[in-house]
Amino acid sequence: MSINQTKGMAGYYSHAGYFGALAIIVSAFSLFFLQHFGILFTVSNSVLFTVIGLTFGTMLVAEYFLQKRYRKANGVVFEPEALCMQNRCLLKSAFWRFLALFLPFLFFYALVQNHYYFTQTPAFAPTRAFFDLLLVLFALLGIPYIFLTLKYNGARKYEFGDYAILTMVGFKSFMKYLFARFRGQKAASKHWRNRRVIKVLRLYLVNFFFLTLMVRFFVQEFHGFSDQMRVVFSPQFSLQPWYPQYKTLFLVIFHLLFAIDVGLAIIGYSVASRWLYNRTKSVDATLSGWMAALICYPPFNTITTQFFGYNGLPTHNLVTDERALAVILTLLILLYGIYVWATMALGFRFSNLTNRGIVEKGPYAIVRHPAYVAKNLAWWVDNTFVLTNIWATLAMAAWNIIYILRALTEERHLLQDKAYAAYVKKVKYRFIPNIV
Repeated sequence: MSINQTKGMAGYYSHAGYFGALAIIVSAFSLFFLQHFGILFTVSNSVLFTVIGLTFGTMLVAEYFLQKRYRKANGVVFEPEALCMQNRCLLKSAFWRFLALFLPFLFFYALVQNHYYFTQTPAFAPTRAFFDLLLVLFALLGIPYIFLTLKYNGARKYEFGDYAILTMVGFKSFMKYLFARFRGQKAASKHWRNRRVIKVLRLYLVNFFFLTLMVRFFVQEFHGFSDQMRVVFSPQFSLQPWYPQYKTLFLVIFHLLFAIDVGLAIIGYSVASRWLYNRTKSVDATLSGWMAALICYPPFNTITTQFFGYNGLPTHNLVTDERALAVILTLLILLYGIYVWATMALGFRFSNLTNRGIVEKGPYAIVRHPAYVAKNLAWWVDNTFVLTNIWATLAMAAWNIIYILRALTEERHLLQDKAYAAYVKKVKYRFIPNIV
């Protein structure tokens, strides 16, 4: 890839996330009707992983045509820069890079398959099965993919931040350091402390932590969608009053939206490629940034909930009229729709705690943190009962503060990128247009 092409693609924005969302919607309804008409008996984990594969494939096809159209419209010429001309040389490099990436994956694979946190929690059974699938795909496709990337999309500028090279440098340096300390010598090799090597280590931790959760959530949301669809098509549904019917339809859309959200997240955490322009530029290096993010997810959010839980406090329903409740459900769909819209806008660049490229389209053209705003507003709309207890109100406000801290720590990290600094000048408001 030439330098001219890199500059030419700097303004490229991918809409692949929208095509991925469409693939999940079509898959969800298709699988339900296959079950409903007796063609498919059960939706197993392997079937759901096929949905992820189809979604990824749809996004890849969309990405190919989107990039092709962008290059044609902007006169960008694709000119790969091969690092060496002989296939034998490239194959040798591909093998060692594959090994450098495969060994850390084996470590995390063993952790998922053997640690009691994953083995004793039934909800993580799909995660363990998904890592089995990743192991097979990695082993079969890893070397061919790396070889083809080096041959047809190679560039020396990529070597500076290549995950495999940095992993090898860090591992070799660390082993030399340990060996020297074991022999009582002064350790000269400290390249494993290099900021680029540490960035890759942080990246491995981020992807591992969130990927295990996203697979678990995807299966839960997909089955939640199917369960509610079965209610809609049951004989009893037509006999119900209008509000229970409306609430069931709400739950159908709710679970489908979050299936889209976590489905796209799985792809974001699983795939980083030069071809997709979603390689990680940086990873948040601050303790406050990591804490603000992790306390919102299992298992850490159980501790947070002990301090800021509001469901166990004495409260009563503030809204009981069915028409008002229907309005609330409608608002929730709109807010969660904005939340998932933000995920679709990120597409292949979706991730927490990392900078994988600045997105300025979709809801991000309006405010800088649309997902956080939508989710936090939805909590207040959905839990009006907290207003009947001052401590419950304060607990809900505490969760809002946590997400404000997430936004602030994310911006502190992203402002290291000149592209984000320019974005901040363009989109001036974090949460609410013309207000804050």
